[in-house]
Amino acid sequence: MSNNLFPKEETNYRALFGKLFSGLLNKFGTDYVSEIEDAIQNSFLKSLKIWKQNNVPSNIENWLFIVARNDVFNQIKKKKENNNFLVEKIINDSSISNETDLRLQTIIFISALEKVSNQAKILFILKNIFGLNIAEISDSTLINQEAIYKSINRTKKTIQLEFKSYEIDLSTIKANKKEISIAEEIFYAVFNIGFDSFSENTENIVNEDLCLEAFALTKLLFSQYQTDSTSNLFALFCFHISRISAKVDNGKLISFFNQDRKKWNKELLNLGFHYLKRPKTLSKFYLEAVIISKYMSVKFTQNDWNDIVKLYEMMQKVSQSPIVKMNYCFCLSKIGKTEKALEILS
Repeated sequence: MSNNLFPKEETNYRALFGKLFSGLLNKFGTDYVSEIEDAIQNSFLKSLKIWKQNNVPSNIENWLFIVARNDVFNQIKKKKENNNFLVEKIINDSSISNETDLRLQTIIFISALEKVSNQAKILFILKNIFGLNIAEISDSTLINQEAIYKSINRTKKTIQLEFKSYEIDLSTIKANKKEISIAEEIFYAVFNIGFDSFSENTENIVNEDLCLEAFALTKLLFSQYQTDSTSNLFALFCFHISRISAKVDNGKLISFFNQDRKKWNKELLNLGFHYLKRPKTLSKFYLEAVIISKYMSVKFTQNDWNDIVKLYEMMQKVSQSPIVKMNYCFCLSKIGKTEKALEILS
């Protein structure tokens, strides 16, 4: 969700979309997911119509929440369902603040749905937590719009059936090991969608908003659960974000080895090394973070290529991704094993 009235640095509307969705879901429950989606869109449209450059509310988030909350309430009343629905609760709790940012808890809540595939969870979260519309999701994932629309609707129906008339309190939700792992995979997918976005509608090719929100929520996940896997995922994001400014020049994508290293953010690079932790069991996030840290070493030598080949051999034991295989073959060519690389690819 973009809003041209306000400078980009002042208001991140994608983050606000997720905060509003999570807060309203917590307030109204899973029976009204569609109404919540419509209300958030309506609140943004209303802001465009009535705000002026010099008349922006001091608390944009709170204003949008109250407008969206009232919209949901009116939708419920028009349907003549539960006219007394949560009236006292809504009146007594009319604001939303950073203390009530429930996006992580909502993602954990979605992660725990056993009847929903991981891909469907990602699509639902891209729309309702990260604020992408169907067209943007399609551009980013290369999944056609109709399939995305149907997937999100199926997820909504699954949530509504599983928690029908059940009042949820997102603030009390805690994640187990499996749910943390699914949340990590979701953040990993969202970050990569943003980092490798080639949509003409995304500024500078990279969708920085999406990357930074995945980055922030991963840091929050680590602060709450302190797992090595989350720490390594955060380290990986640090390494990647540190080179965003060098990835694009005059609207053109610059390949990794042609990037101006002076543009890399050394503070984020050091932060990545700080969070990089060798786990008891080798994991995809750890190995990928080590590989990118090798690439970004100050003096990259031929010996580093040998080390990276070994890392990719380990990587293939924990990830069956064709991209991993392709990168492995590229590295093999760098150490004089082109024939072996071609044999693997054939």
